Amino acid sequence: MRTALIVVACVLVSAMPAYAQPRPAADPVDALLRQLERVINAKDRTGFPSLFDAAVSKDLVTQHSYDLFLPGAVRTALFERSRGPLEGAPVGDGFRLVIEFFMETPGRARIVTAGLDVRRPTGGDAASWRISSIDSISAIDGLYKLRLNPAPLGVRNLELRSEDVIVSLQDGLLYRVECELGVTGMVLIGRGELRFSPASATERGQLRIFAGTESLAAAFETAYIRISPSEYDEFVATAAFSDAVADSRSARRAQDVFNRQSPKSFGVDVSDMSRDTWHLVPTGDDFLAEVDTRRYDTLTYLRSNQQAEDVSLFRRDDRKTIALYPSVAKLAARGRFYSEDSSREHVVLDYAVAASIEPQRQFIRARTRLSMRIRSTAVPTLMVRLADALAVSSVSSVEYGRLLHLRLDGQNMIAINLPRPLQQDSDLTLVIEYAGRLESQNLDIDTVQSEAPPSSNQLAEAKYLLSNRSYWYPQNPISDYATASLRLTVPNDYRVVASGEPIAADNAAASDPAPPQQGRTFAFQANQPLRYLAFVASRMTRVAERKIDLGSESAGAGSDPMTITVDANPRLQSRGRAAAQTADDILRFYTSLTGDAPYASAALAVTESDLPGGHSPAYFSLINEPPAATAPTWRGDPAAFDGFPDFFLAHELAHQWWGQAVGWKNYHEQWLAEGFAQYFAAMYAQKTRGERVFGDMLRQFRRWALDQSAQGPVYLGYRLGHLKSDLRVFRALVYNKGAAVLHMLRMLLGDETFFRGLRLFYEDRRYQKAGTEDLERAMEIASGRVLDRFFDRWIYNADLPRVSYRSTIAERSVTVEFEQAGPAIFDIPVTVRLVLANGQTRDVIVPITDKQITRSIPTDTPVREVQINRDSAALAEFDER
Repeated sequence: MRTALIVVACVLVSAMPAYAQPRPAADPVDALLRQLERVINAKDRTGFPSLFDAAVSKDLVTQHSYDLFLPGAVRTALFERSRGPLEGAPVGDGFRLVIEFFMETPGRARIVTAGLDVRRPTGGDAASWRISSIDSISAIDGLYKLRLNPAPLGVRNLELRSEDVIVSLQDGLLYRVECELGVTGMVLIGRGELRFSPASATERGQLRIFAGTESLAAAFETAYIRISPSEYDEFVATAAFSDAVADSRSARRAQDVFNRQSPKSFGVDVSDMSRDTWHLVPTGDDFLAEVDTRRYDTLTYLRSNQQAEDVSLFRRDDRKTIALYPSVAKLAARGRFYSEDSSREHVVLDYAVAASIEPQRQFIRARTRLSMRIRSTAVPTLMVRLADALAVSSVSSVEYGRLLHLRLDGQNMIAINLPRPLQQDSDLTLVIEYAGRLESQNLDIDTVQSEAPPSSNQLAEAKYLLSNRSYWYPQNPISDYATASLRLTVPNDYRVVASGEPIAADNAAASDPAPPQQGRTFAFQANQPLRYLAFVASRMTRVAERKIDLGSESAGAGSDPMTITVDANPRLQSRGRAAAQTADDILRFYTSLTGDAPYASAALAVTESDLPGGHSPAYFSLINEPPAATAPTWRGDPAAFDGFPDFFLAHELAHQWWGQAVGWKNYHEQWLAEGFAQYFAAMYAQKTRGERVFGDMLRQFRRWALDQSAQGPVYLGYRLGHLKSDLRVFRALVYNKGAAVLHMLRMLLGDETFFRGLRLFYEDRRYQKAGTEDLERAMEIASGRVLDRFFDRWIYNADLPRVSYRSTIAERSVTVEFEQAGPAIFDIPVTVRLVLANGQTRDVIVPITDKQITRSIPTDTPVREVQINRDSAALAEFDER
C-alpha cells in the first residue's frame, strides 16, 4: 500500500464533491458498498471475505483487510467517486468503481482511495453482487485533529526563535495546541514582542519601506504558533513556567485566537467526508507565527522547508509580502542561484485544449488533455494549477481512468491522487473537464499609469483575455515549455487570436464542450514550445495578412516565410493596417540581432483600452490603443515615450524572444524579459527615429532608475513597488534600469562582443528558462572577461555609484580623472564628449573600473569643452571637482 502526505503550509485543502451519478432507489452496487462500510465499521474481519468473489485469492483478501481495517478506527465512511462499465462483463452486470474511504481514529484520519471491480454472476440476483477485484490502493495520511488544552501555563521570558525572528513573551499565559503526536502549537496571551531582523541587506531595505526601520519590533498581546511536536521541548526550554489558573476572560480569548487562526494554515477541509476540522502537522524546522501586533495588524512569519525561499514575513489581509528569502541552510545546500524547475515533479510535454467561450458572460467551458512525463521518483500525487473559479467536473487519465482530486482553496490548485506511485520517466495523459466564470485578465503591469482619467464619451470595445495570470487551463504549477493545440469556439460576431499558428477548423465544433448554438471555431497549433497558452476574443476584423522572408538566419522559424496577421476592433482598423508594416520592420530588425525568429507566425490583436499598453504571449501580441476621442495623459509613467509612438508594439514584439522563447528561472529574473524587451525597443527607436529619440529614452531610463533604485535591486522582480502598490516602481527598475544595465554592458564590452554574447545567450537558452548567471556566462565567453562585479553591483544590489571628475584640456590632448566615492567599486562605462572648436563633437567611452581612473585622450583639433555623461548612459551621479 502506498501512502502520500500532502504538506501545504498556509493553505486550506478541500475535497471536491462526490462524482457519483444519481442511483436507482434499489441500487444493488450501492447496497454492496453499504454492506462493505458496515463490515469495516463493525471490525468484522471474518465477514470481510464474504463480500468478494470466490475467484479472488484469500491472500489478496487478507492483505486488503489490513489496508482497510485501521487499528483504533472509530468511523470509516465510504464514498463512491466514479462508476464505469467493467470490461468483459455483460452490460449492467459489472462496473469499475473508484472508492474513497475516510478512516477516523479519535485524533487522526487518513483517506484511502481504491479501485474496485464489482460484478453480478450470470443469472444472479441483486444480492449476488460481489467484489471481483480491488487494487490501486493509495492513501493521504497524516491528518490530525487539533485541540486547545484549557489548562494554561504561566510563563515568563519565553523566547521562540527561528531564522531572523524572535517571538518573546515577557509575562503571560501559554495555552498548548495539541494533537495525537503531542504539542504542535501554542496560543500566547500577555505582554509580548515580535522581533524580525533579516540578515539580507535587500530584505532590510524592504522592511525599511514597510516599517520605516531595518529591524522590526512590534508589541503584541496575542499570538498563534505552529511547530513540529518533536520540537516543542526545545522551543520552550529556556522559559520559566508556573501553574496558572485561567480566568474565563483569558480562556475565551485563547479560544478565539485558536478558532480564528488555526484554519489559516496547515488546514485540511474534508467537509464532504467529516464534520470535524483536520490539520497537517509541521515537520522539521518548519515554524509559523501569526502575531496580532498593535501597529501592523496581524503579521505572519513562516519558515517552510518546502519552499525555495523558505523564510517569509507577510500580511495576509492585504496580501503584502514584506520579506521573502532563503535561509542560511537553504543557501548552503543550493547556492545563490536556483531554478523553480528544481522542485518540479513532472513536466507537461503537450497541451490540447478544446473550449467553448462566452466573452460577454466571461464564461468558459473546456476540456484539456495534458501529456505528461514524471521527473521525480515515485510520485504519488500530482499538483495541477487551475483557477479557483473553475469547477472541475471530471479528472481522468488514459492509463488509469477516473481519478480522485482535491481542491486547494485559495491556491488555484488541485491535487490529483494517483492509483499507484508513478516512476521517473513514466508517461501519463490526464484529461480534465471544467467550467466557470473567469474574469478577463487585467493588464495593469503592462499598461502605463495615467496622470489624469481619460476623457471620452466612447466606451472601449470589450475584449476577453485569458493568459498567464488567469490559470484558465490546467497546467503545471511550475511553468514549463510545451507544444500545444487549441480549439476555441466563440459567438459568430467574435474573432479569436491565440497561442499558435492558425489552422483550419470546421465551424460545427462538434468536439468542443457544449459549443454555442451560433458560433464558430478557431484552431491553433503551437509546434514550437511555449511557456503558457493565451487567447483574446473580441469583435475584431482581419485587416492585414502577409508573409515575410526573414532570411536564412531565421532557422528557428523554419524554411517557410513568417506569417503576420492583424485583427483590430472596428474603430482601430486603420491603426491595425499601419501596425502590420511596422511589425514587419521590427521583426526583421530583431531577427538580424539574434539570428533567429523563434515562432513561425506573429499575430497582432489591436484592441481598444482607456490607456495604452500591451501583452505578448508566444505567437501573438495584444496592443491596447485608446479610442480616437480619448485623451489620457501618461507622461508620468516610466514606460511613456512621447517621441516613439511605436514603443508598445516594439516592446511587445521583443517579448517573442525575451520572456517567451527565453523564459526566466524564477521571479527574480523578470528583468531578462522586461529589461531586454525595453532595450530592444530602444534600439529599434535608434534605428528608425535616430539618436535624439534614443537619447531621450536613455535619459528616461536613467532618471527613473536613479529616482527609484532605493526601492530595491532589479533582482527583486515583482516585489519592487509591491509594498506601496505602485507598479511604476516595477517598471522603473525591472524595465528601465534593466535596459540601462544592458546598454552599459554593451558600452563596456563593445558592439561586436556584446551582440556575439547576446546570440550565445539566446542560442543556449532558447525554449528554456534563464537566469542572470546564464547571461553572465555567455558574455564572459564572448568577451574573455570576468563580469561578476558588474552584475553583482547593477542587478543584485540597489546602491548607485557617485563619481567625482576633473578634466584638463591641453594643446593636443584632454585628460579626465574619475574617482568613485564609497568602498564599493562599480564598473561604469562613461561617455566623455569632446566639444571641438569647430562645433563638432567626439565621444569617447572611458570605462571606470577602479576607485580612481585617469585617461589621456589625444586630439588633433582644439577642444573647447569636455562634457561627462551627456548621453545619460551611465547610472551614476557625477560631481565636477
